[in-house]
Amino acid sequence: MVFFYQADLFASAALQIVFIMAAVWGWFGWAPTGAEPGALSNRNRVIWAMATIISVSLLTPILSNLGAAATWSDAFLLVASLIAQILMVYEKIETWILWIIVDAIGTIQYAVLGYWFTAVLYLAFTVIAVIGWKRWNVSYSH
Repeated sequence: MVFFYQADLFASAALQIVFIMAAVWGWFGWAPTGAEPGALSNRNRVIWAMATIISVSLLTPILSNLGAAATWSDAFLLVASLIAQILMVYEKIETWILWIIVDAIGTIQYAVLGYWFTAVLYLAFTVIAVIGWKRWNVSYSH
């Protein structure tokens, strides 16, 4: 959180709080046996997609006015990660597709900004998201 704040990536700094809260929420929300993935309805997919687009559109100019090092990509990382965390707690298989996109964009953002360690970390997160998606896809009963 401190690193992201010092790098003027304010949304990424705030995101660390989201991760902590979601971890606690997920810890108490999941069954002891692990995830039992399900899917969102098409209607809910559209609602979440629209919520993402609208939220990123509203947050981007705020970050710009704050002098953030990145605007739309950092806004997207915050909003999409928040939504992906919510979907993960509710054990929706779409969470992994969103995580793959979020982590790939994070990898690019941090590499462009020259934060190579963080870029490599997000690349590892991308690989983990692909593995998670494959595992949940196998256990998901259509």
